[in-house]
Formats: sequence, C-alpha cells, structure tokens
Amino acid sequence: MLNRHPFALVALILLILLGVGWVMAYPFSSLAVDPARYRIEVHWKDRNGDLLGDLGRFKNYVENSSGAKGRRKMVLGMNAGMYLATPNGHPMGLLIVNGRQGCCKASSHGKLILKQGAARNSNFYVQPNGVFYITKSGKAGVCKSTEFSRAREIQWATQSGPMLLVNGQINRAKAFASTSSSKTIRNGVGIRKDGRVVMAISNRPVNFHEFALYMQQQGCVNALYLDGGISAMHCPRLGHFGKGRNLGPLLAVVED
Repeated sequence: MLNRHPFALVALILLILLGVGWVMAYPFSSLAVDPARYRIEVHWKDRNGDLLGDLGRFKNYVENSSGAKGRRKMVLGMNAGMYLATPNGHPMGLLIVNGRQGCCKASSHGKLILKQGAARNSNFYVQPNGVFYITKSGKAGVCKSTEFSRAREIQWATQSGPMLLVNGQINRAKAFASTSSSKTIRNGVGIRKDGRVVMAISNRPVNFHEFALYMQQQGCVNALYLDGGISAMHCPRLGHFGKGRNLGPLLAVVED
C-alpha cells in the first residue's frame, strides 16, 4: 500500500516529474522508468570475470564502474533472466552486455536460442519466448525472440520466457490458466505505449495469469517474464532491499 503521509504524495509527484513512476500495489511492486532519463543496463560478471551473483555486489559494481565513483546511483536492481546450473551460472539465452554478445569465448552460452531444446518443461521454453533490450540510442523494447533479428544497434539485452503480454494480450499458453496452482515470487519487465519500462516483482507467490494481468493493468503492450523463485529486487524507492543469491544476469536502472 502507498504511504498516506502527505510527504509521500509530494515524493510521488516528484518521481513522476523526474521520469520515474512509482507503483506499489499489493501483491506487486513496480517502477516505470523513462529510458531517456535513466540508463538501463544488463550485467553478469565484474571486470575480473567473477560472477556478480547478488544485488549487494551488483550495486557496488554499478555505482563504481567506468571510473564514475560517486556519480552513478543504482535506482533499481533485479535479476534479469534464467541461467544454467553451471558453476558460473551461465545465462540460459541471449546476453548482450555493453554491445558485446555472448558471455564466454568459444561457447554457445549467451547466444540467442530459438529452438525448444531439451528442457521443454522449463518456463524458458514456454512459447513465445522473448528478449528485453536497450538500443545504443537508449530506446527500450520487448519482443518475441523470433522477431529480435529486426532490432538494430543493441547495447544491452537479455533473453527469457515466456512472454507475459504480446501486443497487449495475455499469453494464451496453458501455463497462463487463471486457475493455475503454480505460484511463486516472480519478476518481469514490460514496455508501455509511451516507451517507459515497467519493472515489476510480486510481493507474494502468484501464477503467470496474475502476473500478466498486473502488467496489462500497468499499460504494458509487451511484457516478459524474467524468473521466479529466486527473484529479488533492490529498490529503496519501493521499500525493497533484497539482495538475492546465486543470481545470473542482472538488470540495473542507473542515475548518473
């Protein structure tokens, strides 16, 4: 619930004016971000090649990267996609970090996956699968993985699945039945008509239908499920101070 204190209302208005819309409605929390005013980045490892792994280390890395110590602030951080059960938690699908695709030399890890693969019972393979991306010009998008080849000059990207919304409509896969008992803490990302990015996490276990419906209510046209069970968010503006652990790809909203 939103704090009813009068100062909270003033703070909310300021956030909207600054390009960040704050929505915290149980059972979900979300932040709507204008990518023209805030940097949105995707990371996985630090400069030494070590897995970041949790939001505490991630925050420190983001705020002190590129020689910008003291000039960058992580407004929001959360896990950004599924990963494999390897020692380094390799991303399950596409990963583009600062314009570089893939995550390992001489490896298929971090590359776009279009086929179903062996783990067909994984949420990653529920169709349609999707990609969240940021272009070099700062434009954000969410699209089906099969349509990603149309995107140009990508600076940051992560692949996951399934898509929650496609052209404003809730995914019709069986996994999205409103009566589904498959409930867990979930997080995802969506794009509104005005180009703002909605980053959301559930505050209690929810099924896919509940999550997709929430993203639809937030005005998202396309939305992508990132992960569940391990989902965590660090966003003081929403009262979230999660760190998570053993996380793979990570997503940051940065003020600099």
